[in-house]
Amino acid sequence: MEVFIARQPIFGTTDKVYGYELLFRGGIENALAPRGPGPVPLSSILDAEAITSGRRAFIRFPGDLIERGVPATVPGEFLGILVPNEVKPSQELIRICRILKQKGYVLALDDFTQGSGQEALVELADIVKISFLRTSTAQRMWLLERPDLGHVAFWASEVHSATEYREARELGCSYVQGRFFTQPVPSRGRTAASYSAAGLQLLSEVQKPEPEFDEMARIIGHDPALSYRVLRLVNSAAFGLRTEVTSIKHALLILGMKEIKEWVPLLIMTTLTQDKPDELITLSVVRARFAELTARQTVLVDRSAELFLAGLFSTIDALLDQPMDEAIAGLPFPGDVQKALVGQDGPITPLYSLVHAYEQGRWDEMSELAAAVGVPEQVLPRAYASAISWAREFCEQGGASRE
Repeated sequence: MEVFIARQPIFGTTDKVYGYELLFRGGIENALAPRGPGPVPLSSILDAEAITSGRRAFIRFPGDLIERGVPATVPGEFLGILVPNEVKPSQELIRICRILKQKGYVLALDDFTQGSGQEALVELADIVKISFLRTSTAQRMWLLERPDLGHVAFWASEVHSATEYREARELGCSYVQGRFFTQPVPSRGRTAASYSAAGLQLLSEVQKPEPEFDEMARIIGHDPALSYRVLRLVNSAAFGLRTEVTSIKHALLILGMKEIKEWVPLLIMTTLTQDKPDELITLSVVRARFAELTARQTVLVDRSAELFLAGLFSTIDALLDQPMDEAIAGLPFPGDVQKALVGQDGPITPLYSLVHAYEQGRWDEMSELAAAVGVPEQVLPRAYASAISWAREFCEQGGASRE
């Protein structure tokens, strides 16, 4: 039986990803429920390299699982233990947490509030997680000014706007989590053309029924960033060439038209990052690959390339700091891709929405959308994990096989 796991990035002080909070369908207790002669070990479902790219995974553990030593079945450097605020620490729980802390596990108090019952764990805590959705500014200030919390780092969660992000940083929160990094900041809006006119010309060319190699080589050759990315891709380990390719046209011939149509949108997106977190591109690539793989399991198999494109450009509003309809204006996208991006009904919109529901752990909505598009739910966890692995390889190496 497949385990449904989604991940939410946690950013450190430099807007680099520190770790990921993992969201399990039905909670971690459901994921570990016996499905045979014995319980499912945590190590069998937590492949940190696959799901968190080697970064620390934060999991919300009920008190009884902590007391039974479940977290201790994976190495401490890979795991952060979130203690729910409804847990009333027993002496045994405190004893186990002290042992885990000594072994290198990070202990975080989840949604810690006054009177939450977690007071007995304060001295052991490394991190205190504060929900910006369920606390007021006054409550946050009260937490950050408590003398007994002077030794902990603060994690602001459910931060969904630039305003909340600034407040979190001004309060001194070391970690920030939420949809803030996927939201456009209107005051900084700009157009795609202001970033890479060559990129848009190239995107337009590859969308044609019969793109011209010479024209594509000419466009790429006039843009150093695109030239670098194309050559880096072709010379990456993914293609296994014995000699280095230095000619743009030669690189395009090696790629072939099918690969060009698939890779050019990816390369163009990497030219739009500039002052944005790297995770924004990673998220885009995960969505693209996840949508593509899922489409292959449905009647939309022939439209998997459009779903890849929709997922890939799903964050262009944040990259350009514009509303989505303005960000994609003038871009050479098929009509149904545009409909999906702006949330309009269309043949690929339900599957595009399914991708978002899964990654955010909205499991009931995911089930409804899966039924609507005719995709077997059991294929989704594997497709999501595969998309994460593929995105990591692309972002680290400049390319990977699409097959």
